[in-house]
Amino acid sequence: MKMVISVAGMTICLLCGGCLQGKNEEKRQTEQEADREYAGSEDAGRDEPDAGRTAEQQGELSGGEDLVSPARPETGEREEDRPDYRTCMSGTVVAQELTQEEVSSLFYAQEIPEEVFVRMDGVSYVENEDIALEDLRYLRLLYVGFDEQTHVGELIVHVSIADTILDIFQTLYENGYQIEKMRLIDDYDGDDHASLLDNNTSAFNYRVVEGSEKLSRHAYGLAIDINPFYNPYVTYPGGVEHISPEGSEPYADREADFPHKIGKDGDLCWQLFSEHGFTWGGDWKSLKDYQHFQISE
Repeated sequence: MKMVISVAGMTICLLCGGCLQGKNEEKRQTEQEADREYAGSEDAGRDEPDAGRTAEQQGELSGGEDLVSPARPETGEREEDRPDYRTCMSGTVVAQELTQEEVSSLFYAQEIPEEVFVRMDGVSYVENEDIALEDLRYLRLLYVGFDEQTHVGELIVHVSIADTILDIFQTLYENGYQIEKMRLIDDYDGDDHASLLDNNTSAFNYRVVEGSEKLSRHAYGLAIDINPFYNPYVTYPGGVEHISPEGSEPYADREADFPHKIGKDGDLCWQLFSEHGFTWGGDWKSLKDYQHFQISE
């Protein structure tokens, strides 16, 4: 009797074990199906790592945008992280590709803003009877640096040539013409020599011609110096050649072949300024100012 009960008990246990195993298998299948459904849902990937997802699943969203999980660092520049190219410092690199409309919008002139005048006051501009502040314009523009990247630049010129200068420099930019720096002379405490030595392209500075008491065309915002280290200022005091800035002596040899040389042999910069009626200092007889373009009022 005990043996029969034992066998029956074993039979019952085996049957129950089979049922339990079947239920566990069904549970695992249900959980796996739930996992698959979750992985394919809109919430998948928000709180879980991307392991096990295909490259297509990790890289695609509707609209073709990359899927970015908060669990990972975001790649690429977000709109709110971009600098304001209308107010950022001169020299700032424009990292993203610009449309033609965006390029054109970053070439503009305006009356001298208060924050710019604070930089100029007592440095490049002083109260005088020759040029009023309202006769000057502050220019924002783009240029291609020696690093081949797009940079934001700034100039101050006379109102009468503001649009012309913008047109010239936009053409230079769109043709990849390289300019190393384009900062206001005020960033050099109004020191023209320091600006030249740094190969800085600049325009307005209320100053006299070097070695004289005559006002320079720069004092009226009617002259501009471009890549001055590679296009030096050459004078002959007492019949002795003097080249400025120091260190630029090799570039006074205009027969030599070197980058960034302004001249008549197919140079776009010389061509554009000449077409707009500017005089080039490289054509002067008593001295040579290869960096310099100026125009009469």
